[in-house]
Amino acid sequence: MSNDKHDSSFMRSLCFGRIDEEQIFPFPEMKTEEKATLNQLRDAFATWLKGRDADFRAWDVSGEMPAAFLQEMRDMGLFSLVIPEEHGGLGFSSTAYSRTLQELVTYDSSLTITAGAHSSIGMRGLLLFGTDAQKARYYPRLATGEVIAAFCLTESGAGSDAAALKTRAVKDGNDWLLTGEKIWITNGGIADFFTVFARTGGEQGQMTAFIVTRDMPGVSTSPHEDKMGLRASSTTSVRFDNVRLTPEQVLGEPGKGFKLAMKILNSGRTGLGGGCIGMMKKAIALSSRQAQDRQQFGKPIAEYGLIKQKLGHMVVDCYAAEATVAMVAGLIDRGVEDYAVEAAISKVFASECLWRTADEALQVAGGNGYMREFPYERMVRDARINRIFEGTNEILRLFIALTAMNEVGRELKEVSKSIGNVLNDPIKGFGVLSDYARRRVNYATGYGKALFTLAHADLKPYTTVFEACTSTCLPWPLSSAGSVRRCIPKTPPNPNKKSISWRSFVARSHGACAATSTRSTITMMS
Repeated sequence: MSNDKHDSSFMRSLCFGRIDEEQIFPFPEMKTEEKATLNQLRDAFATWLKGRDADFRAWDVSGEMPAAFLQEMRDMGLFSLVIPEEHGGLGFSSTAYSRTLQELVTYDSSLTITAGAHSSIGMRGLLLFGTDAQKARYYPRLATGEVIAAFCLTESGAGSDAAALKTRAVKDGNDWLLTGEKIWITNGGIADFFTVFARTGGEQGQMTAFIVTRDMPGVSTSPHEDKMGLRASSTTSVRFDNVRLTPEQVLGEPGKGFKLAMKILNSGRTGLGGGCIGMMKKAIALSSRQAQDRQQFGKPIAEYGLIKQKLGHMVVDCYAAEATVAMVAGLIDRGVEDYAVEAAISKVFASECLWRTADEALQVAGGNGYMREFPYERMVRDARINRIFEGTNEILRLFIALTAMNEVGRELKEVSKSIGNVLNDPIKGFGVLSDYARRRVNYATGYGKALFTLAHADLKPYTTVFEACTSTCLPWPLSSAGSVRRCIPKTPPNPNKKSISWRSFVARSHGACAATSTRSTITMMS
């Protein structure tokens, strides 16, 4: 594995028993100039959106966002957030972009997903892989919102299994002919710029990304879908009937579409994470106010232990999720290349935390929470999709675990190969074997184990446990079954101070090494 800080992954290193602390210390901070811009945006959002709850509720019921409000979004610059300044955008970093969506979602989720789908995934491929000519051609109108973007990957038979795409693009001279249908496309009914993925022949699963615009003959969209949540946002099918595409419409390299799609989704996950955090903060504020105002048995329900526990868990989840998303955004902004596992963890963790928080907020509200008159039921409906789109949490959990197993398995395969070839290539063979043996000795004796040197002294109780877990949670055969239990003390580092996050950390430690490392890392990063 590379030791270059721009080419290494904290979680991948952790799976080999290495704590790459330079990746997580110091904790990332937003640029000063972006803080100033974000403060201005926050004030502008309040002036523009405060007091419009009745409008948002009505649009949720009707299932459509008025064209006039969409124009207001354009006028506010909500489609220019990540587009470089030289092309008319704000040029926000991942950190500032995530925080912007965090602020925006406190007003309305449909509004946020409309802006977010444009920047997080719709035109993200152009940002990451577009040629200078493509960027010069499309950026200006994407920045003003004259052209809104959508991401077209999902099909009826190809959701999590992206390699099962049936949409095809076949060569016709120098051009391509695109045919197929994409479903559940956010912004599908209002977009004029589509990032489309299609099979292009060759080996099974090979695909290519294309830039398609609505004005091309053969492009059509279905009526709006009648959805459970995010109802005012546009979600449609998009159909392509022999759409002729020139070579200039190819995004990235032909045949590399799958990797391109995954990188787009990874890069945009901080936007989804920011939305989850903003919704959690809104739910916590509503629940706290409800618990103070609602009286039962002669006192506010906020004084009862079970309600305190609910609110406490909500705050802990929000705090940890915000730390995780901020860390991933910081990795991206620093130019780290390998952050796919961290991005997946942030998406799973933030969306699961949001779901628990929204559910508990409704529970604290009681019967009121079930009524459309109040915001809780809509919050629950809007929150539910986050565990499904941009990669289901089940698939991402598999990705997180299998990535770690694959890395370790690759090394063990190299060890096995070196044993067989040690006499033919002694320098390489003994080098691989000695590295493997060194880790075995480190695990058995504790000599040379991974340690934190950059963490603040106040974190020592937590870093000590994390270091112990890293040594004993190495993948088999570097560790033994059940060894994780030996690194978890029976009491928190400070027995006199209750800690919900610590209890969660211990519980997850007994369940899975990956969860142990993640929760402990979150505690320290926070």
